[in-house]
Amino acid sequence: MNYHANAKTTIHQRKRIKDSKEPYRALAKQIGVSVPTVVKWKKREQLNDRSSRPRRIRKALPDAMEPVLDFLRKDWLLELDTIWIALQKTIFPQLTRSAVYRQLVRQNIQDLKKLRVCQERPHGKFRAAPPGFLHIDIFRLPKMDDEKLYLFVAIDRATRLLTMQAYRQQDAKNAAVFLEHCRKFYPFRIYRILTDNGGQFTNRHYKRSQGIKIKEPHVFGLTCRKNRIRHTLTKSYHPWTNGLAERAGQTIKTETIHRFHYDSLPQMVSALYGFERYFNYHRPYKALGGKTPYELVQLWYNKQPKRFLREPNCLITL
Repeated sequence: MNYHANAKTTIHQRKRIKDSKEPYRALAKQIGVSVPTVVKWKKREQLNDRSSRPRRIRKALPDAMEPVLDFLRKDWLLELDTIWIALQKTIFPQLTRSAVYRQLVRQNIQDLKKLRVCQERPHGKFRAAPPGFLHIDIFRLPKMDDEKLYLFVAIDRATRLLTMQAYRQQDAKNAAVFLEHCRKFYPFRIYRILTDNGGQFTNRHYKRSQGIKIKEPHVFGLTCRKNRIRHTLTKSYHPWTNGLAERAGQTIKTETIHRFHYDSLPQMVSALYGFERYFNYHRPYKALGGKTPYELVQLWYNKQPKRFLREPNCLITL
């Protein structure tokens, strides 16, 4: 039994008081408590400590403000300090920050991270596609010795086969060079590519705010047309549309860049290429039955060999 911090009696003493027929003064002297304590436990039906919570809780904010706080927190996702300052300057000049927080706790909306997760757009699964649908994205590597590199990453939707290349510039020319690398790397024909709206892949949105439109075709788009590849762009400000490449980049950063210490950029790039081989041949992909990307390539080759330009066994030499 958990006793109150200032309790003078135990559960056994309370039972003795309750069952005893001796005078109150004699019983109090035997146990070593006051007479009012003996009277209290004589009249009490239950011998456990009652809650010390006050019967009436005084709130700094009236009940009518609960919908307002609920709206500011859930719909606008405002932080504690923002809500406090807004209420203090408009309605309650004497309002304290702790009072606002206590009210948020009473309404169970004190954790802003959970509220943000609940309002995130539910991400569905990518539509199934045969090999040859690539997701491409670019990530900046950490700067070392006043040098910086950009990592171009491509991953196939059907097989999760991954390839990457590091370049000093993230421009359209290197994007076209990386596309040629992908055509040589993948054993199947590339028929579609999904990228974001960056200037490396398109000039559709270039200087639109200034009313300037570029009519010249983009180098990356010309390379796609030359090889009969359909180039698709994601919706602006919707990075989850290209979530497969985004997740691949996060995996690369977590398992290589952020895990180990590198003395130079060439050492980091060498580790990245080593991780590429590990990802393709030894890392099982849980979302696709626990098989490695290379095993999935072999399965697709056995089912639809006409989609392949060469046997996938040649990947081992890379």
